[in-house]
Amino acid sequence: MPSDSARYAKAPHLWALGVGAVVSGDFFGWQSGLVAAFSIAELSTTVPSGGGPYIFALHAIGPRAAFFAGLAESLKVVITCAVVVTGISSYMNQLLSLSSDYGPIWWFVFYVSFVSLNIVGIEMTFRVQAFTTVVSVLILLVFYIGAATKVSYTEWVADRDWKFPNGWDGAVEGYSFALWFYLGIEELPLAVEATINPERNMPIGLMSSILTLVVLAFCTVIFNSTIYPGADEIYNSSSPLLTGYESVFGDNGTTSSFSWMLILGLIASFHSFVFCMGQLLYAIARDGYLPHVLTTLHPTRGTMYASLIAGSSIGFMVVLVLHFIIGDTRLGSVLINLALIGAVTSYCFQLTSFIRLRINEPDRVRPYRSPFGVTGAVVSLALCVAGMVSIIYSGTSSNEFLASIIVAILYFGVGAVYFLMRVQPRLAASTPKMRENLLSSASSKV
Repeated sequence: MPSDSARYAKAPHLWALGVGAVVSGDFFGWQSGLVAAFSIAELSTTVPSGGGPYIFALHAIGPRAAFFAGLAESLKVVITCAVVVTGISSYMNQLLSLSSDYGPIWWFVFYVSFVSLNIVGIEMTFRVQAFTTVVSVLILLVFYIGAATKVSYTEWVADRDWKFPNGWDGAVEGYSFALWFYLGIEELPLAVEATINPERNMPIGLMSSILTLVVLAFCTVIFNSTIYPGADEIYNSSSPLLTGYESVFGDNGTTSSFSWMLILGLIASFHSFVFCMGQLLYAIARDGYLPHVLTTLHPTRGTMYASLIAGSSIGFMVVLVLHFIIGDTRLGSVLINLALIGAVTSYCFQLTSFIRLRINEPDRVRPYRSPFGVTGAVVSLALCVAGMVSIIYSGTSSNEFLASIIVAILYFGVGAVYFLMRVQPRLAASTPKMRENLLSSASSKV
């Protein structure tokens, strides 16, 4: 564990990181279609290590489960970065009246910019995150207030036959996209090694984040869908909040200038996920599950620049390849589906870890305890299974969504081969010592 002098984050910084990681879901992505937070809050203080879901699975289930939990979480964070950067490019192109052909340029610029910012240092990372998150929430509040007087469910939803579009098929397909309003909140435990007094600050940061996100999610669905130009047009918009702003405040010079601030919501999420990506890949590689080169630190800043560059490069290549294969119309939605496959798989590992630790180690020190206990975790696990069913169902009804399932299968297949050839031979010798060190760290004062 790092020394206290290496820590910077307190509860407000964790709130900014948690809300910031998710807030882009209120800006775009949701229109295509968790009591779990309490369980994750308990896990983050019970097993206070920067590996997040991977470490939870290692302690509760075992090293093999830990590898695949880490693989799923890596898929989620890397692809979510790609999702958000496509959202940023869509907003930039719309604001500048550019074609989608400029997308790859924006992707490269923002990847390089925010990887560089994270390499500069942890203190700068959290300060920028706090600023962008606060501004993002204020932008949403301004929109909600302006839209409140223009809401008409009858005119913009019911009269357009959008009360229950596509019947139960639409409900099943859209279920998984509702997760986009919350995807990312579970990344907060990855910052535990940078947190001052994590037993106190981590639960506060997680709980305040999830409460904020619940309010924002409901307000976004209501106010962005029940105003002009209607739910059917919002569904087809690549930047729904910008469309909503123009509807509420008019398409004029003042609105155009203010619309530039909407980018901050996406930047807040992108910045959070780039940070979490570096933390996760470094933690997994540190224990020998990924190539050791990913543990290389910057010689003067001490930041995880190798894992940041590697993860960002993979994300950039994935979005670039899909850009040329399927085009830009459904690119964001396909990437969201791919990220959700990793997310739901990771959630299942985390919730299973929670249940096993509660049952097998009931007397273990838990600075924070989930008020919902095992029952809440079981309910959340059932919701995750339903989410995976929704994702698979979407894949059977669309070639584009099927592409995300095929990519995920190939990804886990390659990961399994890597595990059998490179990781498993080392497990027998390294696992006992690794688990002993991790358990020692978890029980020490943090």
